[in-house]
Amino acid sequence: MKRNSFFFLFLLFVFTSCKQTSKKEPGPGPEKIAGYYKQINSIEPLLHSGDMIFRNGNDEVSRASRSFNRKDTSFSHCGLVLKENDSLFVYHALGGSFNPSQKLMRQSLDSFCNPAENNAIGIYRYPLSIGQVDKLKETVLGYYKAGLRFDLYFNFKSDDKMYCAEFVFKSLNSAVEGALSPYVRLDTVPFGVTTDDLYLHPLSRLVKKASFY
Repeated sequence: MKRNSFFFLFLLFVFTSCKQTSKKEPGPGPEKIAGYYKQINSIEPLLHSGDMIFRNGNDEVSRASRSFNRKDTSFSHCGLVLKENDSLFVYHALGGSFNPSQKLMRQSLDSFCNPAENNAIGIYRYPLSIGQVDKLKETVLGYYKAGLRFDLYFNFKSDDKMYCAEFVFKSLNSAVEGALSPYVRLDTVPFGVTTDDLYLHPLSRLVKKASFY
């Protein structure tokens, strides 16, 4: 009951915010935006398939989302990086008015990190073997082709729909044959896996952080 009430309040906030014009923090001017994109492009060579990528949005829904992290509120959303034909794409589960189809999204790095809508990004990496990266790609592309939908109820126990941290965790956990399962929190609120659980994991290594403003 406590868990259901917790997420009901979150969903109420998200739906209310999505019906209104989402208030954002004052953004930078065009010159600074161009500089931030250069910063993003300089990070691109550091990225590998299987990297976790995090961003912190500057709107009300993002501020609400990061408040539900377990320990660290640096980021509000996350996805997985895959390299395809020398191009990098971010796969991520996103809901609300930001993604009308509610299906798993595939975006370029620039689009995902968009400094006009986000004020920070972070890239973290688990130590995956080549075989595990291949398994991860297979899992993520399978979800994408199946049109995996966003889980508006944040039910970690269901696999037919997933929220952002759940998608990242379950994809990685499948690649490592369940080795990450002991870190799932089923005994407390928040229930399952939170965004910060992913990068605070003892095996997670920081690749790069960038702040825009």
